[in-house]
Amino acid sequence: MRRIPKSEKGENTWKSLFESAQRIFLQKGYHKASVLAISKAAMVSPATFYQYFSSKDEIFEIILETFQNEFFNLLSSIIHSESTIEEKTKTLINRVFDTFWNFRYEYKVFREAEFIDKGLCLNFHTKIKHILQKSSEISPISQNRDPLFWFLFGPLFYIAGYWILWNDAEVPQKTRETLLDFYLNGLSSTTYVFDERVFSTLNDLSLNDENTLNKGEQSKKRLLDSAEALFGEKGFFETTVHEICRNSKLSAGAFYLYFSSKYELLSQLIHKTSKELRYVLKKYSERFSDRRDLEIASLKGFLEFFKHHSNMYGVVRESEFIDSKITLTYYESLKKPYINVLDLAKEKKQIRGYDSDILSMILMGIGHLLGQSLLILSDFSTSHQGLQDEDIDIYLRVLADLMMNGIAKRSNEKTN
Repeated sequence: MRRIPKSEKGENTWKSLFESAQRIFLQKGYHKASVLAISKAAMVSPATFYQYFSSKDEIFEIILETFQNEFFNLLSSIIHSESTIEEKTKTLINRVFDTFWNFRYEYKVFREAEFIDKGLCLNFHTKIKHILQKSSEISPISQNRDPLFWFLFGPLFYIAGYWILWNDAEVPQKTRETLLDFYLNGLSSTTYVFDERVFSTLNDLSLNDENTLNKGEQSKKRLLDSAEALFGEKGFFETTVHEICRNSKLSAGAFYLYFSSKYELLSQLIHKTSKELRYVLKKYSERFSDRRDLEIASLKGFLEFFKHHSNMYGVVRESEFIDSKITLTYYESLKKPYINVLDLAKEKKQIRGYDSDILSMILMGIGHLLGQSLLILSDFSTSHQGLQDEDIDIYLRVLADLMMNGIAKRSNEKTN
């Protein structure tokens, strides 16, 4: 049970501990934070800490509660306002980014909590969808809440992470304006009918033949595969080098022949994932010449790749809390070639003339949240359990329409 301070001195101590915990969780993450570190930062003893909080987990939960209450109150106030779809969308962008910046300590804690507790993440997403349904302008756009949720909140969450958490900066004004334009008007410069092949699954996309690897390359691959499985199952911090070696049936000597540490293995594992994902995306997209087809085919390829590497999708997400530089490197490796193809599509007048750097982050954000919902949270969600290829295609078709056309025109058509 939480201890309520009864004096001004007690209130100041509680506040100092709470603010110190925010800073420690931001700097070190949940796993590396400790009661001792929080107490030292607040310049009190651990015994004093326990006068106000029963554990590190309790103060962690209070921070989460503070953030979620602030966010849901913010979202509800926007949705219930008597504004046009354009005004609501602009307000949503600015107030979400500003709130994440002003509450960036709590936001960082929440991002990590989402990864640690999938149930918490699912509940957070579900409540957002329920709030969206209460908007007379937004809710008629799509009867399927999930694609609308991915379309609107994927870019918000991804861009906020990129700027606020990974670069310690506020989201630039130009990014906000571009996102608003995209939400309202979509990607396509004209009405477009998709090539039906964008929804098809490619088979036999083997990334490498183990028979072509020499003995050393095979050993390294076994260690990487072992780490992928264990990190996905237990998490990076709970997995030991000994377990990775035992699971791969190799010695610790073999491990240190290829990796100087578990951290370096993680870095190489994510680099390997980036390389293999780009290969699969290329195979899915090279069948088409129009960027609009390519965009949806790439989402299909993205989902198919991580369906077979579901552990790795979680590992990429966890790396954000281990070292954001690893995460930033991973996403930059995907973003750089993306910018080039978007520039080419603009020259061909296939897509609107958005800044390609910003547009790449918007589109990656949609894919990121789509993957989180269908690949990480699907086991916890009754609406996503037992998803078949045809179910995913239904989702993709609705999402594709939103991405190409935006919400302004569709909202007006539904409400008139």
